[in-house]
Amino acid sequence: MKNFCRVMGMALSMPLGFLGVATASATPIPHGGTIYTVPGVGIAPPAAVNGFNPLLTSSAYDSQVEGNLYAGLLWINRRFAINFNESIAKQIIVGPHHRSFTVLLHHFWRWSDGQPVTTADIAYTYHMILKLGPLYPGYDTGGIPKEIKSFQVLSPYAFRIVTTRPVNPQWFELSGLSQLTPYPKQAWSKYSVQQLNDNMTNLKFFKVVDGPFQLESFHPGRYVSIVPNPHYSGPNPPHVARVVFRFLNSNAGVFFALKRGAIQLGNLPNPLYPARKQLTNYRLHLAGPIWGFNYLGFNFANPHIAFIRNVLVRRAIMHAIDQDLMIKVIAYGHGSRAYGLIPTHPDTFLSPEAKALLRKGEYDPARAKQLLREAGWHRGPDGIREKNGRKLEFTLYMPPQMVRGPTLLTQMLGAVGIEVHLREKPFNEVYAEMIDPHNTHWQAVYLGWSQSAFPTGGSIFRCGGAQNSYHYCNAEMDRLQDAIRVHTGLKALYIYQNYFTEQQPVIVLPDWNLFIMAAKNIHGLQRALPPLGGFNPQFLWIDPEAKKTKE
Repeated sequence: MKNFCRVMGMALSMPLGFLGVATASATPIPHGGTIYTVPGVGIAPPAAVNGFNPLLTSSAYDSQVEGNLYAGLLWINRRFAINFNESIAKQIIVGPHHRSFTVLLHHFWRWSDGQPVTTADIAYTYHMILKLGPLYPGYDTGGIPKEIKSFQVLSPYAFRIVTTRPVNPQWFELSGLSQLTPYPKQAWSKYSVQQLNDNMTNLKFFKVVDGPFQLESFHPGRYVSIVPNPHYSGPNPPHVARVVFRFLNSNAGVFFALKRGAIQLGNLPNPLYPARKQLTNYRLHLAGPIWGFNYLGFNFANPHIAFIRNVLVRRAIMHAIDQDLMIKVIAYGHGSRAYGLIPTHPDTFLSPEAKALLRKGEYDPARAKQLLREAGWHRGPDGIREKNGRKLEFTLYMPPQMVRGPTLLTQMLGAVGIEVHLREKPFNEVYAEMIDPHNTHWQAVYLGWSQSAFPTGGSIFRCGGAQNSYHYCNAEMDRLQDAIRVHTGLKALYIYQNYFTEQQPVIVLPDWNLFIMAAKNIHGLQRALPPLGGFNPQFLWIDPEAKKTKE
């Protein structure tokens, strides 16, 4: 699974989701009805969808729609195990010394044009990743393709991967093999990369799908709608007749859309948590915290903020941030501290040191001031620290309606002598600047990042990594991350995450829960919005007898 950039929020974005708790019912579930919601539901504050090709997109909002069009090779459950009943794969055979992985496929999966889903489609995906190189957003995440020595199609329903060296099978399966989502070779292979780009929003291009939904319509700047794939051959077909993602670009817009019944499912903006009682036809669903991390990220290539390359300054910033206060003010107490890239809930992958750190916290402004002095930054006449004639200041891009968190940060950092200038920008603009490898002008961003199932951060902190928009490079960090790839168990991951926390290549901010409001006649939220995140609307259903919200 790829990692995804998103507006700072509270819940995970996974392309095909984690499985929630199964809820068996003897009563037939009614079918039909339309659910109006927004991109980002269950993930983060809303933003627009800009494309549907998973080979070329890394936005969590695009991924949320794509994940319902294309079934995954592997479905990973809440215990970080592969559920082969929900996957296209039915078995993985790991060879001696953890160098060969033979994957067998179920025979029942079909594309919507009637063609079987086979290893030819997976081979197409793999060879497209090779062809795209770093243009593929998940390039080298989970070792795909750099750890692969050979990819061999054994039959229409079996393929084998041999790695260049022994690998950690848990890491390789959860973060590597899971990326080999089959895409329809018969429909896509005739197009060049340029043509793939040109057809990012062409509905006809995406007619052949194998997921539970297919695209119905897309209107840039307004909405995208999906309807059940009538030829869906997998488990759990949808109950609803349509899901419409309305492009609302502000938290306030979501609240008022809920209030007037324009959407039936949406994230309640945190600042409006006390106003939830005005939404009388809805119930509150608490999700998250994220399977990922929120962060304050910097552009290490920008010479105007070269101070950020000094680890003392980064650690000072970490000590200056009162995470408990952020949780109290931003999320009304619904959140938890976080200092590293490993998600805190569940704590499956957390090191003992990380658990101890979370218990005691790191807020220590006196320590922050001491570190800044050690780094050579001293208070100027206006209280802002200076060094060699330069002030300790930076400009922070924040998505719309996210002012509370950045304002708190501004006050906390100002207290230790760091000046922050806030600038609000749409997520798409911030993201476009970030991913431009030649852009050395942006300085800092206030965002969130979703993690793959085996959470190493993928390539975002690797020197020259495909998703390393921050231009961060640390040879020791690369070495420790590389060790995760080859050593079984979690010890290497523990060492890596502890070093990450010391280095803070991005300043990790607290996790908080997501408040989701759902119309009272909508059911199935527990599976559609599972505890570890994602959005799987095939599990939603509408009770036609219940009182409806006005549409």
